[in-house]
Amino acid sequence: MPIFDQGYQHWTGTLAGHRWRWLAVSRHGVRTLRKSWVVRIMLFIAWLPALALVAALTLWGLLEQQAATVVAFLQRIFPPEVIASPQEYRSAVWTVAYSYFFKAELFCALFLVLTVGPSLVSRDLRFNALPLYLSRPVRRIDYFVGKLGVIAYFLIATVIAPAVGAYLLGLAFSLDLGVVRDTHRLLWASLGYGAVIALSAGTLMLALSSLSRRSIYVGLAWAGFIFLGHMVSTIMMGVQGDIDRREIVQTGIKQWVEKNPPPPGVEMYGPYPSFRGRVSREKGKEPTAEEKAREKWMNGWSQAHGDLQTQVETKRAEQAPTDWRPLLSYATNLDRMGDWLLDTDAAWVTLGKTVERPRAMAGPLARNQGIQISTGPVNDRRLADRMAWQYPWYWSAGVLGGAWLLSVFVLTRRVKSLDRLK
Repeated sequence: MPIFDQGYQHWTGTLAGHRWRWLAVSRHGVRTLRKSWVVRIMLFIAWLPALALVAALTLWGLLEQQAATVVAFLQRIFPPEVIASPQEYRSAVWTVAYSYFFKAELFCALFLVLTVGPSLVSRDLRFNALPLYLSRPVRRIDYFVGKLGVIAYFLIATVIAPAVGAYLLGLAFSLDLGVVRDTHRLLWASLGYGAVIALSAGTLMLALSSLSRRSIYVGLAWAGFIFLGHMVSTIMMGVQGDIDRREIVQTGIKQWVEKNPPPPGVEMYGPYPSFRGRVSREKGKEPTAEEKAREKWMNGWSQAHGDLQTQVETKRAEQAPTDWRPLLSYATNLDRMGDWLLDTDAAWVTLGKTVERPRAMAGPLARNQGIQISTGPVNDRRLADRMAWQYPWYWSAGVLGGAWLLSVFVLTRRVKSLDRLK
């Protein structure tokens, strides 16, 4: 076997500063994961909500230019006030569009972290690669930041890059410099929200990855933590809502039926009426006295049921600022931070004003026609209470901050310095 002289060879590369040592770890991890077809498919799926956001902002820009085709299409969706003066609602509509985009991207981002994150630390522990890293001029902090950079790269490509790209395309189709003044905060909010997701989800995944040498167990732990927690939170909120609805609607309808007994041919199944032997009346034929009594009773029941539903909504709105159940879901905590950064609540209030007042005016007319419609005084916050989280944002910030500190503690305990490695 020939033996080659392996003496000293001068290195002609460019020396990088010590502050960029983590970049070598990130670059290697990204290059490896980009070869995976699963990761490529996930990135493609994650860009689909961005296309929907671009389409929404493009349509709105054409609406501001009063393009006839777009006006004819959107007047079926938006109230006349919005169609007539779209510039006044520009900020609110853009905010709502970005809110829906980030809700969809958050779901994609959590799945993407599940795909790229489990093996980042667990594989190094499994194959004892830590001495190889730390025997070089790489500190533990460089190793942590480098691994976090791998997750951050894919989350930036999933969350931040599409948001910025959609914003620039939205500006291009608006043809109005005033759009920068009205919507520039969404650009900064997108960058901040993307950073929150990357830092929180990335650190948490690295901590879970350091707890096991088997990537499959890490993936199962992440899926259980994210989806089981969200399921428990949703079930608890649903149960509480059902309890409130039963307490108000069933009790109220029972009391109303006792005061207003149903006419012949009507039977009650819980709070809802059912007709026996109902026959459709021929057109132009006068209703009988029994049919008139039944119709009058149904109008009264519809009004009573609508009033009780309004009481249910009012109670939910009163409880929402102090409801702790959403905190059990990690995804909901991230979503709540997004609502705060984007100021989604104010956007829904602005849009709610255009919907709530016509509804309040149409309520009496609808009830006269026997149509069940939510009643009650004008409430500009009706949409905001339904569509945006109302509990304090700093609750979620505290939960995410606590999870981040716990993740850092786990990482420092599991990944030790070279002189402490066993």
